[in-house]
Amino acid sequence: MSPTPAVSVLLPVYNGENYVREAVESILAQSFEDFELIVINDGSTDNSGKILYEMAIRDLRIVLIEKTNGGLVSALNDGIKRARAPLIARMDADDVSAPERLEMQFERMKSDPTLGVLGSFIRIVDQQSRPIRIGRYPVTPNEVKRFLEHGCPLAHPTVMMKKEAVLSVGGYREAFKHAEDYDLWLRISEAGYHIANVPRPLLDYRSHAASISVVHRDEQNFATVWAQLAHRARTAGLSDPVGDRERIDEKMLDCLPEDLRESLRVASFLIRYGKFSIDDWPDLKAAWAEYRKLTRGARQDILLSGFVMRALHSAVQTRRFGMAFIVLMESCRTHPMETLRRLFSRLIAKVTVATKFFNSSR
Repeated sequence: MSPTPAVSVLLPVYNGENYVREAVESILAQSFEDFELIVINDGSTDNSGKILYEMAIRDLRIVLIEKTNGGLVSALNDGIKRARAPLIARMDADDVSAPERLEMQFERMKSDPTLGVLGSFIRIVDQQSRPIRIGRYPVTPNEVKRFLEHGCPLAHPTVMMKKEAVLSVGGYREAFKHAEDYDLWLRISEAGYHIANVPRPLLDYRSHAASISVVHRDEQNFATVWAQLAHRARTAGLSDPVGDRERIDEKMLDCLPEDLRESLRVASFLIRYGKFSIDDWPDLKAAWAEYRKLTRGARQDILLSGFVMRALHSAVQTRRFGMAFIVLMESCRTHPMETLRRLFSRLIAKVTVATKFFNSSR
């Protein structure tokens, strides 16, 4: 390793004893060798610290930082400050990088100075590393920029990013816990840097019950909505409603124009009620009561058309035909074209099934 490495790999760890050894070994086995591996043990209470210490004394490329638990955002920002390289690669304690990952990303970043962040496709695996499916993301900078308006276009542990790009926008923000990466990509894109993905899986992403996307799904969705709203405010020339706050609270609504407040109300409603059980009448009744509390303008948001049609399906499924009529009338008032499209699609699907059954019975 050179005095100033070309890449700093940033690996925060909290109670990762089950997989962290494999994660670290996948970085140490990279075909690209000019890197430092900054491992931040974020106050683990299991054997993670012991495992990491044993690995660090055997390989000088590992820089082990021990700290009291402060959460992922704190660990990431601490690691970025300690990084000596101009490029920072992310890694998680339960994932495995392909041997060619750093080499491919370094060469791509080197050949395209407009890139601020570069991710890749992922191979989603189970707890025993058995493949489940390939996770694909938008590839080109233009595709990524379009996707950014609606959701996160990168798998966080796959990225390689310019340190200067991250620091120029203030790093990760604590207020966006569980969606801190999406908020960062939005701000980096606004700063004029390009973002792209390598169209091949360079990381095995482990899917298990303890992963953030499973345990903190609602908080992640809510933080994602706020990241989008803050982005829209900034691009409209308004001040960032979150700023340097460490948490999001309802008082921040006062900083938003009314149209953005409506978007937040819709998103919050869908997080709570968007996936109620279609076979459960009490669930439908409770969800519909909350839906009726939304303003007329909010109910016209196209995102709610799916909820209304799901409510219609639920009412029919539970044989609440009076409710079904009320829901259908609401759908026709708020989203007439979308209602026709969805009903027509269902009709075509039923006709297709009936035709296949009729032909097979002849």
